[in-house]
Amino acid sequence: MDTLVKSSWYTIGWNGDTYAGEYFADRMHGFGVYSFANGHRYEGAWHEGRRQGLGMYTFRNGETQAGHWQNGVLDTLSTQNIVPGSAIAVNHSKVLNAVQEARRATEKAYDVPRVDDKVNRAVAAANKAANAARVAGVEGGPKTHSQ
Repeated sequence: MDTLVKSSWYTIGWNGDTYAGEYFADRMHGFGVYSFANGHRYEGAWHEGRRQGLGMYTFRNGETQAGHWQNGVLDTLSTQNIVPGSAIAVNHSKVLNAVQEARRATEKAYDVPRVDDKVNRAVAAANKAANAARVAGVEGGPKTHSQ
C-alpha cells in the first residue's frame, strides 16, 4: 500500500538557503524555518512549498512581518504595537504559537539523520542475522532420507 509520509528534514540549497521543518510529498508542508543566504528568515506554516497560514518573516536588520500568509504573500499583517484583547492581538498570539511550533519542528529535524542512521544499522543487523539463520538452516539442519 502506497502512502504519502509527512516527515521532518533539514536541507541546504545550492544557493546557501536552508530549510528545517516538515515535508509532505517532497514539498515544504507543515511548520518549518527557511533561512535565506542573505540573512532573511521565515518561520511558520507552509502548504505545498509556499508560505501559507501563520508565520513570521524576519529581515536581516531585525525587522519582522508577522501574520497570515496566503499563496506565499502576507495578506493579514500583525504588528508588535497591538492593543491587548483585540482581534489582531489574538491573531498575533496565534502567530507566535505557530513560530514556536516551527522552532520545535526545526529541533526535531536536526535529530532525523541520527535516527535514520540507527534504523539503517538495525535493518542491516537484522538482514545479517536472517541470512545467517538461512545458511544455518540449509547447511546445519537435520538430515532426512527419503526412500
